Amino acid sequence: MVAAAVLVGVLTPGVAHAAPPSNDDFGSATVVGSLPYSVAQDTTEATRAADDPAACLGHSVTGSVWFTYTATENGLLRLKTEGSDRDLYVTTYTGERGDLKQLWNPRWDGCTTTRTVPITFPATAGTTYHFMVSGNGTPGGALQLALDRIAPVANDDFADAQPVTALPATMSQPDYTLASAETDEPAACSGNQGAPSVWYAYTPTRTQSVVLRFDNSSSGPSAGLYEGTSLADLHVLACASGYSYNGKAAGLTAGRTYFIQLTGTNDRWQSPATLRLSEALALQTSVHGPSEERPLYETIGFSLQHYNSYDAPVTTSWDFGDGTTAPPSTETGQQHRYAADGEYTVTVTSTSADGRTSSDTTVVKVKTHDVGITRFAVPASARAGDQKTITVQLANTRYLEKPTVTLYRSDNGSWEQVGRLTIEVPAHPTRKVGFPFAYTFTPEDAAIGKVTFRAVAELPWPTQDAREQDNEVIAIATTVRPAATSAAALTN
Repeated sequence: MVAAAVLVGVLTPGVAHAAPPSNDDFGSATVVGSLPYSVAQDTTEATRAADDPAACLGHSVTGSVWFTYTATENGLLRLKTEGSDRDLYVTTYTGERGDLKQLWNPRWDGCTTTRTVPITFPATAGTTYHFMVSGNGTPGGALQLALDRIAPVANDDFADAQPVTALPATMSQPDYTLASAETDEPAACSGNQGAPSVWYAYTPTRTQSVVLRFDNSSSGPSAGLYEGTSLADLHVLACASGYSYNGKAAGLTAGRTYFIQLTGTNDRWQSPATLRLSEALALQTSVHGPSEERPLYETIGFSLQHYNSYDAPVTTSWDFGDGTTAPPSTETGQQHRYAADGEYTVTVTSTSADGRTSSDTTVVKVKTHDVGITRFAVPASARAGDQKTITVQLANTRYLEKPTVTLYRSDNGSWEQVGRLTIEVPAHPTRKVGFPFAYTFTPEDAAIGKVTFRAVAELPWPTQDAREQDNEVIAIATTVRPAATSAAALTN
């Protein structure tokens, strides 16, 4: 009687109750026979069985329907829910009830959470696949489901590499769900053994350098340029990543066939990327040295800049123009010291990793200017009001120069300029040229009691004196007394 009362409470007269779909349970899954297969089904009343597995990406199941298919041949299958009235979780499994294993790989091929993204997976003949379609927040909806075989991309295998007939050539990112990885396929550039890839082949009609790069940045794809005749003997020449726009260059020989491997993932969040194979731009090398004259005693530095090297080391040989050279290296700078004054042409010859060459020159002028103060004569003593001669003597042994000598005084404080002379000084091994200054001592000098003089010799800019250590001299202080006030004082 209690059971009957409960039943009456549930089945209220006059109210219609829809039954769950016929394939609501794993044990009553709809069997997919021949392909292609499609079905329209209302799954609104779908329920969840206690042993239903988690849906795609671990989502909980609110209601599910099941389909099953046993593959009759090896090949790619594609399952779609496009046309459904809402997004549904679709998950693929193998195995038996209680021991179902989600079809899973790094590319998430075994499931989808949106009707716009189909599931594409490689099927093995004789294997039974189970498809659970579950609601997203609600038990279900108006389902449109289709399953069919699909052909792989035409250049999936190395043997079917698509010919590149002219440069520049663009290779758009394929649908990687339709690509696979062959057993011996290299992963030298992607670092991801087993990642899907497609192949291209290029046979240059002339020896040339090419660059492999992506036109737009993407985190997923990579590309490799190989030489060889089979998967077993491929040798990588260049690798390009979707992270970089610069690309990589390689030298190719006319008449030889080279192979390009474009590798990626089926990550649905990966942005598409286009690969480009084009002829490399000419290598450009610029050498830079000092623009001003440099003295003989100085070690001169030179620097290099390379353009269109495509992030690869460039080897450069150096000729310094004086009969000396530097061996080839990838260093971008050199230092050299010349043995004699002169004008030298420095020549560099650079070679990129892929064989392109470039050269450049720069002229360096080595001219040693050397003037020096050899004598600084100041009076030992003076009185306020006295005008005395102060002489600065300069020596010059190399070239005709026109130096400027500046005279400063100090009263134990800051230096104050009190004279400035510019005189032409010829080169002479023994002759000295004097710069005469006249200075009138002041009462302030006498009040302090002493005054110090400093002489500084300078060559006109941008001429640089080779040995500036002899261009500045400070004299012994001059004693300064007050001015004489009487004849008697003058005799003292």
